[in-house]
Amino acid sequence: MANTNIFEPFVFDYGETSSLVDRKAGDRTPTKSDKAPVGSLSPSSTKLVNPLALVDTLPSDSSAVSSRYCAPCKKKFSNEATYDAHLQSDKHKKSARQANTSNSSQSPVASPKSKNAVHPVVQGALASMKKAQALASKDPAVAATVLWNIAKDIAQFGEDRITRTALDGALSCMQAMDANADLRGAKGSPGAWSARSLLKTMLECQLAQARLESRLDKQLAASLYADALCCYLGIASHSLDMAERDRNPAKARELAGQLVNGIPRKFAKSEDIDQAIRAMEEVAVAFFAFSKSIPALLWRSVVIYSVAHAFALQKDRPAAAYSAVCRLSALFDSAGLSHFGSECASLVIDHHMQQPGSRAMVATAVANSLRDLDLVRAACLLQRYNYRFEEPWSRFLAELVSKTADADTMWLSTDAWGAWSLLSNANATSDPHVYGLVENAVRRELRPLMWYSPTETDSRLNHN
Repeated sequence: MANTNIFEPFVFDYGETSSLVDRKAGDRTPTKSDKAPVGSLSPSSTKLVNPLALVDTLPSDSSAVSSRYCAPCKKKFSNEATYDAHLQSDKHKKSARQANTSNSSQSPVASPKSKNAVHPVVQGALASMKKAQALASKDPAVAATVLWNIAKDIAQFGEDRITRTALDGALSCMQAMDANADLRGAKGSPGAWSARSLLKTMLECQLAQARLESRLDKQLAASLYADALCCYLGIASHSLDMAERDRNPAKARELAGQLVNGIPRKFAKSEDIDQAIRAMEEVAVAFFAFSKSIPALLWRSVVIYSVAHAFALQKDRPAAAYSAVCRLSALFDSAGLSHFGSECASLVIDHHMQQPGSRAMVATAVANSLRDLDLVRAACLLQRYNYRFEEPWSRFLAELVSKTADADTMWLSTDAWGAWSLLSNANATSDPHVYGLVENAVRRELRPLMWYSPTETDSRLNHN
């Protein structure tokens, strides 16, 4: 994993799939929402109090916190908008950097001479965590905010045990607020949670738990990933088990459609849609990475990619939907299941022919079918494609498949290569990549039947 920050999406190493995705997806320009990590919320999207606000001013009793305090600048703010503006100011950032530099120089992390030394930030967080845990049953809104921010502060020091405890406590408080809206705090008060901010932060908290556990226990991490996504979407996690049993991409696509249609949340805001799609992508990639040691997770990954595709289509995100299909096709290639690429090609024909690289994906699926001598699959794909987008290369391949099925060795051995040469010379400049794929397939399939051996420089019909 290239990234070790559990509050940002992990990038798992799973072979050559990334490069395959890049080649299949073409040059899709990422949007602003594509670049934003799942763990980052804009100030306008949540009512959460800033990390320093409650951690540094948390009282010993359960009284509500009525002010916002910036420790580096030693200032209090009673207005949330003013406080948020202050946090973005250059003066605050400079004070925060100076404070961090001072703390690190005066109180270094444990050195070889003092193995039991604890960083002052960790000591302060532990004290605040005890107060928050005592407050959890009376005021879970404040406790959840404090514990969530403690987890984010402590994680950078490598204190996994404390981070895990803080995350567990924060999630427990969030789940209590999710079950009882009265526990979310008075509207407009510091530490109050809206339903939307609660769901978003619960997702981030559960994803952070999964990333943390993925370092040691992939089975537990996979369970946490599934729970996080299913909780955010509002679907039953056991529904993913069907994919492991069927191991069929067509049924996985059918299941995905049922799951997406059953999502109770409306996802009216664009930011929420983008966060859901990013979470699906991370969970699908994690499942595929874990499938090296837990093979059954491969098909869970297939279902999640299928869900991402159906969800993105439903929410009018064609680029994200096409990306999910490309990643699913790359997954099949990397797992040695390239024959399932025909399912992805069918999705491309139905929904994504306007996307870059779409024709190449269809041509690749047909070529793979010819390589596997699966003429039925090749014919079905070509029939589906030619019904709506017939082009010279697809028309030729349809004839090639038909003549092969009819065992017309005379046409195959005398006329096929000449017909392709004339066609490709006239049309290859329109899409050289596609015509290159098809030509390689034609060479591979026709060579045993030819009266001659075609070369790269001579494509003329030449009988021996």
